[in-house]
Amino acid sequence: MNSRVIKLSVLFLLIPAIFGAGFGYSLVNYLEIPDVKELETYKPKAVTRLYADDGTLFAELFVEKRIPIPITEMANHLKFAFVAIEDVRFYAHFGIDVRGIGRAIYKNLLHGGITEGASTITQQLARNLFLTRQKSFKRKIEEVALAIQIERAYSKDEILNMYLNLIYLGEGAYGVEAASYTYFHKKANEVTLEEAATLAALTKSPSKLSPFKNLAKATERRNIVLRKMYESGFINQKDYKSAVHASITLAPFRAYEKKNGYFIEYVKQVLEEHVAEPQEIYTTGLNIKTTVNLNMVEYAYEAIDKGLQSYRTRHPKASELPEVALVAVEVKTGEVKVLIGGKDFLTSPYNRAVQAKRQPGSAFKPIIYLAAIEQGYKPDHILRDAPISFVNPFTHAVWQPRNYKNEYHGDVTMRKALELSLNTATVRLLEEIGIDNVIDLAKRLHISSNFEPNMSLALGSTEISPIDLAFAYNTFARGGIYVPPTAIKTISTIEGEGIYNKEIQEEIEEEVVVSPEIALTLVDIMKGVIKNGTARGASGMPYFLAGKTGTTNDFRDAWFIGFSPNLLCAVWIGYDRGTNLGGKEAGSTTALPIWIHFMSKALPLYPNENFSFVSE
Repeated sequence: MNSRVIKLSVLFLLIPAIFGAGFGYSLVNYLEIPDVKELETYKPKAVTRLYADDGTLFAELFVEKRIPIPITEMANHLKFAFVAIEDVRFYAHFGIDVRGIGRAIYKNLLHGGITEGASTITQQLARNLFLTRQKSFKRKIEEVALAIQIERAYSKDEILNMYLNLIYLGEGAYGVEAASYTYFHKKANEVTLEEAATLAALTKSPSKLSPFKNLAKATERRNIVLRKMYESGFINQKDYKSAVHASITLAPFRAYEKKNGYFIEYVKQVLEEHVAEPQEIYTTGLNIKTTVNLNMVEYAYEAIDKGLQSYRTRHPKASELPEVALVAVEVKTGEVKVLIGGKDFLTSPYNRAVQAKRQPGSAFKPIIYLAAIEQGYKPDHILRDAPISFVNPFTHAVWQPRNYKNEYHGDVTMRKALELSLNTATVRLLEEIGIDNVIDLAKRLHISSNFEPNMSLALGSTEISPIDLAFAYNTFARGGIYVPPTAIKTISTIEGEGIYNKEIQEEIEEEVVVSPEIALTLVDIMKGVIKNGTARGASGMPYFLAGKTGTTNDFRDAWFIGFSPNLLCAVWIGYDRGTNLGGKEAGSTTALPIWIHFMSKALPLYPNENFSFVSE
């Protein structure tokens, strides 16, 4: 062979190599393919889950509802369901399915349009992690190149694991673990064959095929997945026939989210004290055990519905029903068992139990009487109940507080004055003990309101939130010792690492406001409110109870707050715009019946104890 032939041969070999290298370099720069090793440091956003006091999951907080788990914690039939419907030759190809591409091209040509795709699970993973949803030739080439790189860098199970933790399956759920909880309230290793097929069916159209929205279409698509599994040899004929005839039973906790919306929003506020950034609540994946009692929540809504129906009967021409706030507290621990801030969270998420401040009317009077007892006044101290007037020295305006129904009783004991909620007697008591002393006590009871130092304080003119007034009363029930509201018991990571435990990390933040002797004297008087006074409607209940009604002068607000030694409940009713509730809609008429209905069902959950610090 002469030298000319050798040179030509070398040239013919070098030219394609040089051209290929140049083309490859240009292609890489054109495609801008990322490093697939970024997968190893990728940390998906995870869902935070809220549990009730009995461990029941009742809500989830998320940006992307995701609970990452290893593939070993997924049921085999769950993995095979996705492989069967999405990429049946997943374990055989190298990132792209040549046979699948050929079949898709043939069917698309046959139908004269794009009716079938051929993206493998690996391609879908590449697209979801690194690429946009834009349809272009460049993006498709990038997807193929990335898929091949991913296949070279990771095993099939590693790829499938990443895919099953990332895929969107509707209802805000990303990944099979979050989806299993969302649709079935189960872990991914607990779902049945038919449930696994239901989840895999969602990949085609997560919104349209959600069993929450269209059970018939979800079932139809599920059966297609099951048939694919059978045809591919992943399941036998017996299991296939059994699964296609099985009904879909969905998770119950979505109803919990609606009924506990106000409590959930309150928990979010509390959670911000335990995280560095508020966004962490929705992205880091926490398990939160809360104090809410789901049975009590049901009792509360039953009571509210019944109370509003009665209101409608009394006021058939009312254009709308008033709003209701209800707070139930476990007295000894300060745990919030129920927190409802309105009739319907979905239509009105404004939390009246926490955010709204309304005049408490006579429900403020126990604080005045407690201040008097603190100064040495006894329950048999005599007060004058008769018309009274005050003249403003600057404006010369005359203020004349009146009793309900304009009835007066002359000289009465302090006990009788509170039992019957006598306004003029209470005004005289406030004048005797001093306004500043009452305001000081209210602040020590952690009522966060701006108090105006005037005599109308005796009639509850200062606006207070229901939760503040509930925990002031809780201090009475606890023998003068205040504890702050507790909504969260424990916080842990999704791996189970403890972050916060109320019982271990903190003692109850007790604060002595008044001595037990002073508190028990007030409670003894307040027992009389139910036995002999304005709350006699509850006197037939077979429990040891104390409480106080509240009504504003213009019937804009109706209250009742009452408690046993173990459970306290505060009820407020009114219109957001401050409209009059209607004639004679006093606390005893409007709020008390709701309280009775709720407490009659909730109190049996606790021992029937007497106030041990009260002398009979």
